Amino acid sequence: MSPNQNTSKVIDSQTKEVQKTKDQCPFPVFLGTMYGDGISNFDKTFILFEIKQLLLDLCEGHFQHLLSFVHRETGLFVDAKGYWTTEEVRLDLIDPNGYFSLYYFDQTKLNQKKGSDGNLTILDVFKQAGPVYADFYVGSKEEVEVKFRFPEKPKLERYLINPSFIKKQNNWYLHRMF
Repeated sequence: MSPNQNTSKVIDSQTKEVQKTKDQCPFPVFLGTMYGDGISNFDKTFILFEIKQLLLDLCEGHFQHLLSFVHRETGLFVDAKGYWTTEEVRLDLIDPNGYFSLYYFDQTKLNQKKGSDGNLTILDVFKQAGPVYADFYVGSKEEVEVKFRFPEKPKLERYLINPSFIKKQNNWYLHRMF
């Protein structure tokens, strides 16, 4: 085999890997830039695990683990102005016409609600984004905001709000949804 044939195989292999990454489920998620300090490597790893689990759930079309990541007393901010108790989150998750179904999973219903075609669900955003980098903004030892960064398609970032995590009783919980 000539050196050119080896080079060709390597390039073909890399091209296939890039294509796999774009269509991959679960979405490839990497720790991005850390801004600030005050949390341990264990805390970073734990928050990244929760992010990956939520994105895997999103990819699979459900939020089976979401309630376990929400503190029962502090609840969850679901968008810029909507605070929900854990019971409200639970009830919405089982509602086929609820907020999560509409904005995260069902493009047809989202288009109907908005009265136009081409709206992107959160699932659509992540499917189109390519690799995802989670940049951590550490506010304190008990509070971290995460910004999802999409180097291949940065314009898609505008569809998301930054999730935040809080630490209660030595455990990290999702406090604001993406």
